[in-house]
Amino acid sequence: MKNFIGGLFKNREDAETARKALREQGFEYSTVHMLECTHEKEAVVLKEKPTIQSIGISALIGAVILGGIGGVLGLLVGLGVIQLPSLDPSGGPAPPFEITWEYTLTSLATGLIFGVVTGAILGTATRLIMAQYKKIDTPQIANKGDLMVAVQTNDIRRETRARTTMKENGAVRFEEFREKWDTEVWSEFKEQASQAG
Repeated sequence: MKNFIGGLFKNREDAETARKALREQGFEYSTVHMLECTHEKEAVVLKEKPTIQSIGISALIGAVILGGIGGVLGLLVGLGVIQLPSLDPSGGPAPPFEITWEYTLTSLATGLIFGVVTGAILGTATRLIMAQYKKIDTPQIANKGDLMVAVQTNDIRRETRARTTMKENGAVRFEEFREKWDTEVWSEFKEQASQAG
């Protein structure tokens, strides 16, 4: 079974110096690999419970919107623009009446009250039903473009020597791999492509 110890480097110069030092210490060319992080940190979406403040804001927004609509409709009824069916118990046609300021004011107030109450209820219910989501980054230790020098080790002495050498040359963190590194995050560093760019 192959075991690898990987040292994370934040710049190319330190990684190349560490690789050179490892080879000078007797690590074979085929056992020292330069890897590049090619994977962006993923964002995880978490569902959060709504706060009292957010519920209050939603209720207020609903009350303002539907209150305004209710007030406009009430005013139109009060001015006689919109006709309501007669509430006369006899079921006959509504008797003619004059549009007074009291009737207009009452219609406006009724529309506002119904609109505000309905809007507050709907705003609160909508906020409670709709989940709020928060994005966080996954705990991936490396950023895209970071380099890792991975050394194949078969015994504790080689691993200790590799760790010490990489730490002396700027490794900021270490990872251990069994058989192979995570190919979704790390790929072999292409020196020629990097120098051409």
